Amino acid sequence: MIAEYAYTLKVDEKSDVYSFGVVLLELVTGRKPVGEFGDGVDIVQWTRKMTDSNKEEVLKVLDPRLSSVPLHELMHVFYVAMLCVEEQAVERPTMREVVQILTELPKLPGSKQEDSTESSLTSSNALESPSTASKDHHNPSQSPPADLLSI
Repeated sequence: MIAEYAYTLKVDEKSDVYSFGVVLLELVTGRKPVGEFGDGVDIVQWTRKMTDSNKEEVLKVLDPRLSSVPLHELMHVFYVAMLCVEEQAVERPTMREVVQILTELPKLPGSKQEDSTESSLTSSNALESPSTASKDHHNPSQSPPADLLSI
């Protein structure tokens, strides 16, 4: 459950963004949001615990049924999901920003103009912190990639 909802019982755009992040996590992990992780643990807590912002660990939580989807696209969607489920509502992007980030798919690995987002997502160290990275990825001139929409 979203912390601010538990305290205030109010729903706003940031709680909608959190819910959208949960849906994205469901899509990329192939798991239900609750009930599969033990007592009181939801998909967000489980994902944080399992991945610890480490790329190799992220690979372990991805749904194997998505093996035909390019890894850089799955990692991008995972990254956006983690932005959406930031614990502090002020750290979450707006829905407009979420849409923009999703449409700005990083360049394919090995391309000449490799996007900095791609580098941060596929580095063998840790993923860039979602709260610090979301502000740097805006270029509204791109259209949504077909493969991303087919997930």
